[in-house]
This record gives sequence, C-alpha cells and structure tokens, in this order.
Amino acid sequence: MLVAKQTSPQVNEIPDVKAVDVVAPSWKLVAARRQAEINNAIPTEYLVPLVQLGGLENRIGLPEASGILTHRELEITARSATGLLRFLHNGTYTAVEVTTAFCKRAAIAHQAVNCLALVMFQQALADAAELDQYMQTHHRPKGPLHGLPISVKEHIELAGTPATAGLISLADSVSSQDAMIVRVLREAGAVFHVKTTNPQTLLALETESNIYGITVNPYNINLSSGGSSGGEAALIAMRGSLLGIGTDMGGSIRAPSAFNGVFGLKPSVGRLPHGGLEGLHSGMENVIGCCGPIATCVEDMRLFCQVILASEPWRQEPEMIEKPWNPIPLPTNLKIGVMWHDGVAQPQPPVTRCLRETVLAIQQAGHTVVYWDPKDHPALTKSMDRAFFIDAGKEYWDVIKQGEEPAVPVMQWILTERNNSPPLTVVETWKLNSERKLLQNSHAAQWDELDLDAIICPVHFSNAPAIHEAQYAGYTNAFNRLDYTAAVFPVGKVEPTDTWENFPRAIEQSLGKDDDFSFKTYTGPDKYRHSPVSLQIVTRRLQEEKNLAIIEKVIQAVELKKQLLDHGLLLHSNDI
Repeated sequence: MLVAKQTSPQVNEIPDVKAVDVVAPSWKLVAARRQAEINNAIPTEYLVPLVQLGGLENRIGLPEASGILTHRELEITARSATGLLRFLHNGTYTAVEVTTAFCKRAAIAHQAVNCLALVMFQQALADAAELDQYMQTHHRPKGPLHGLPISVKEHIELAGTPATAGLISLADSVSSQDAMIVRVLREAGAVFHVKTTNPQTLLALETESNIYGITVNPYNINLSSGGSSGGEAALIAMRGSLLGIGTDMGGSIRAPSAFNGVFGLKPSVGRLPHGGLEGLHSGMENVIGCCGPIATCVEDMRLFCQVILASEPWRQEPEMIEKPWNPIPLPTNLKIGVMWHDGVAQPQPPVTRCLRETVLAIQQAGHTVVYWDPKDHPALTKSMDRAFFIDAGKEYWDVIKQGEEPAVPVMQWILTERNNSPPLTVVETWKLNSERKLLQNSHAAQWDELDLDAIICPVHFSNAPAIHEAQYAGYTNAFNRLDYTAAVFPVGKVEPTDTWENFPRAIEQSLGKDDDFSFKTYTGPDKYRHSPVSLQIVTRRLQEEKNLAIIEKVIQAVELKKQLLDHGLLLHSNDI
C-alpha cells in the first residue's frame, strides 16, 4: 500500500523499502524502513487519488476537495479547538468521530506535504473510545481537553514512540515515558494521533532530514514549511490537527507558524514545561529552548497555556517558574514600537507591505505606534549564533557521523558557512554570557524609555522562503537571546503588486551578506504565490497573557480596517 507520490521534486517520495538497493548505505535502509512504516499505517480509504495531487502547487484545500471526509467531518475539523470542545463536552460529537475526522485529515495532509513522523491512528481511536465510555458512565468529560486530538513534534517524548530529532543514529530510540507537557495534556483528556516531522538535529528554519525527507508548504509546495516545527505548522495549516506542541530555541515555533499562516507562541523559558525532549545541547545553559503551542487561533493558544498551568507543573519540574495563568486587562490605548527591519536583513516586499498596513490599522484603531531602533539587534543575532556553536558544531557533526549519514543541505550550510569560528574557551564563554547581559540591559532601557507595551516586527525577511533559502533567523533568535515572549499571527497573503519597485528597502545600501541574500532571492511575487504573510508581537519576559491579548487587539484593528475599506469609508488602504 503506497501513499500517493508527489510530482514536485521537492516533495519527498516515500520509497518502497524492498526497492532500496541491498548494497545502499545503511542510513538509506533505515530511512526507507521508517518511511514505509508511516506509509503502511495510513488506511487505504484515506489515500488521495494521484489525479488530485498531480501538478497541484497549492494543496491547502485538498482535504475538502478529496471527498474522503464526510460533511460532518469537515464541519468538525473547521472549528477552533475551543469551540470543538464545547460540542465534545455536551455530547454533540463523540471523541471517536472527532478523532476519526482528524486522522483522515492528517493522512491527507501527509500525502500533500510529507508532515508526519509517526501515525498512531489505531491507538488514538482506542483512547477516544475509552473517553466516550467515560462520558457515558460518568456523564461528564474526563478533563478540559476531553476528546481533543493533539499533534506532537517528533523529538518530544511520548511513551512507546520514536524520538529521533531527525537523526539516523537515534532511529531506534523509543521513549519510555511521556514528556511532562504530554503527560499534562493526556491527563486533561487529549488524544494523540500523530507525531510530526522536524529537521536533522533540529537546528534549521526548514524541515528536512534523511530519515523523514522534506516537509513542504501546503500553500505552495515549492516553498519551505519552516523549521524546526515545520511538520506541526504544515499539519495545522491543513487542519489535520487544531492544536500542536512545538519547541522553540531560535524561532522553531514562530518561523514555521508564520510560513504556514497559523498562530504560534514562544513563551519565556520556564513558563511552560520543557522536560522530556530528545535532542542535542543537554546541559547547555547558554541557549535554552521552550515548548509552546501552534494553533489556528489565539484563543486556542490561550487554552493550551491555561490547561497546562492549571496543573501546577512547577511542582514536578523545578526549573519552571511558579506563575499561574493570570489574564490582565490591557490599557484602552496601547503603545507599540514598530521595528521595520532588524539592521541585518531587510524584509522582502510582501512583509514590508503587510507590516505597513498593519501599523496603519493599529494607528487608526486609536493606538500609538513609535519607531523602534534596532541598534542592538545585529549584536543580539551575532551573540545567538555564537552561543549555538560554543563547541564549533562538534556535537552536531558527531551525531550525524554516528548515523553514517550525510548532512542535509541546510545543515551542511549551517555547519560550514554560517558557523566558521573556532570553539570558545571557558573564559570566552563567560565573556559571551556577560555580553548577553549587557545587551539585555540595553534593550530593557530602550523599552523603558519608550514606555512600550509591545514591539511589532517581521518574523523573517521572507513571508515563506523557497526550499533551502531559509538561511537567516535573526528576527526570531534575537528574542530568544533576550528571553522575551513572542508570538506570530497571519495578516495577509502575497499580492501581485509586491515588487521591489513598489516596496523598496528602507536602506538602499547593503547591510551585509544576509541583506544581500534577502534582496537576491526575492525575484518577484509569482515565486511566492498563494503564500500567507505573518507578523510577530514581542512583549517582555513572562508576559504571555499580555502578548496574546495584544495580538487579539491587533487582529481586531486589522479586521476593522478591512470592513471600513469594504464599505468605502476609507479612500484607500493608506488613508488614516
């Protein structure tokens, strides 16, 4: 039984393990076996006819067009997680029928973009049946997430499943227990139906590994799905899940969420549980990642945080900060700083246009917008790059070589071109940490001087880079260096008028090689057609409640402006 193969050369074709040459390198055999396992776990009745896939560049609507889901299943998967839970709790839907709908949709998404690392449909349906029995017996839901399918990024531990971090050397690594965040969600009634792809070593803003292949963008399969939570974001964009667990160490929730037009939150370190992840950097305190939600709306990200923090996970994970979820009222008029560019790589036309339009909408709604000078940003980005490679990339090379596999193109570039510095001595590491504190202090002083509620800025110089062109993470990783809260949200899509002539760079002269790369790779809007455009809201450390509330305010402002334009109450989109 074969999942329908894709026609684009960028989409991974799932090989027949028997067809792999017996004298092929062992890593190819391991990859073929793992991909065949995923392939064979998809029921025949969930397969998309080849005629529907062939030549289809924009695959976001494939679940609806496939005919595989019933009208009721399409209705189920079109809701928000928060809305769907109301129907699960009142008995309108059973957990089994909801899980079946999302299993079907996840299977279709995988055939479209190669986003699944593990298919758990049978176990998910068994778990859902137990929840239905609980509801029938006790006449109440088991927990606040009763019957909600939730997807899990591959390297997050889920008992009895692989967690490889995209590495051949860890192909047979099976988790003995659930990660803390998985355990909390399971106890709240969640059902886990799939694990999703992440890149080789996790250190990339696109999702490619030898073990799983490449995950592409559902809006345009020639574009990147982002990384390292690229499988999660692509799956959620196609609504094969409404809520997923991602991780973010330098942009790995925010970049893929932005590229796929969904919502993603990077909390500050210690706000949500982070124990139980497979990967590199064990014991490294210079760069610490975090878990966070990827979702289809703000209210579902809030739900995710509320449910987890209500369990008081800091009692079992002492590294966490004891801080329950506590919504605070926002001021009527917000003061937001706009960072038009980061002083390193200026954004491409779709991003510039959408940022301008959003800022205008915020102003029109009565809020104050001031200029944010990115004076510290180049140093923050450089500091973050250096922190990732204190050992000059030795650990990355070691785990790749252990699996006798080649580095995929983006990792080869990162390890040979992005990182070309020698290892740091202990004293040099201390100096790097001291420099970070100085940058944090400088950033805080600038924030205080402007008296801001938040910063709005790009997520990346591109709305969604072409495959193998996601080579810059400065718009996201600088805020990891500061440990600020940051979240992304969609605001528009690429338009035919998005040219350099209409939306030129703010600074005409080159800012350096990353700026040159941004300029060179944007050859026009046709390359990025159908693609969403997203922006980022940044708040200070541990301000997750405030961040999500501000995004809701910004979305309201954008929607209000669209309504006024539709009714002819504004002369044009730049009229304030």
